[in-house]
Amino acid sequence: MLDKVFLFIFGIEWLGFGVIGLFFPEIISNWIGINQTSDFYLSETRAWYSFFTILGMMSLISIYRIRLRKKVYLTFCILMGSFLIGRTISFLLDSSLGTGTAITFVNEFVVFVISYWRYTKRDFIF
Repeated sequence: MLDKVFLFIFGIEWLGFGVIGLFFPEIISNWIGINQTSDFYLSETRAWYSFFTILGMMSLISIYRIRLRKKVYLTFCILMGSFLIGRTISFLLDSSLGTGTAITFVNEFVVFVISYWRYTKRDFIF
């Protein structure tokens, strides 16, 4: 039951942001404070948010497909872990720690911790 709750929350969060970024990259960029600086901006934004959309869908599908759950948790661990490392380096090198980046960091940290906990659970049902 606990997995269903986490996977639903993760699924809605990432699917929602993914769809917005995939189809409306200008809106998502304004929300997170990224400015267009190159022609590659739209392509790169859509590429990342396509991944987020698929991850959100995978999370929702894994509510019913138990064999997919461990893979979804592992994917969240890798993605969130990478983001946390990158943001930490950015905080140290760029002094980019602000309210928005701190909120994002906390969200990613919480998703990472929950995903890692559920992924490493020994009595995981396949």
